[in-house]
Amino acid sequence: MAIPTVFPVKYKCGHTEKRDLSRVAPSKRKSLAESDFFATKAGKNDDGLVCKKCFNAERENDTEAFLKQLMLDTEAFEAEHGLPELTGTDKQISSGLVESARKDRFTVLDTIANDEEYADQFPTVLEAAQTLTWGGWWTNNLGFKTRKDNEYGPEEFVELIIDGAEEEAKRAPSARAEPENPHDWNPNEAQ
Repeated sequence: MAIPTVFPVKYKCGHTEKRDLSRVAPSKRKSLAESDFFATKAGKNDDGLVCKKCFNAERENDTEAFLKQLMLDTEAFEAEHGLPELTGTDKQISSGLVESARKDRFTVLDTIANDEEYADQFPTVLEAAQTLTWGGWWTNNLGFKTRKDNEYGPEEFVELIIDGAEEEAKRAPSARAEPENPHDWNPNEAQ
């Protein structure tokens, strides 16, 4: 008969959950499962662990709180610096792309404003950023994934924003797609 590897253990949240203790020496598994180790001493800070269900619920709440605070910070930054609303197609607006672009714009501009090396360039960059009102530009050029994949920092942010504003100034006003669908029609409407 093999010594069991899975035992019920009690967590600091009060829940009991089965846990695989196969990495623990067979002679110590049962005593570890019966101790209060997972409730009081385990974890990064040696203050105990919560069960998976409680951990996931806590993480979800933390994410929600973080995103709410990020949006509040974004709105405050936009108001403080006179940034215009970002535009996009109806689909971009309903999918959240424009809201995501607002957050991207805030994080990039805030990084530049708080970087000692580039803080003196911030007024120029801010003026350029005020002309970039198409949400897709921010998502495509300075979205989180793009910044992370390309390891962009303040130097690249400044260069991209200034270049983007120059390109936007060259673009004809009618070159941007209109947000409405030109094919909206009602078959019951009289012609």
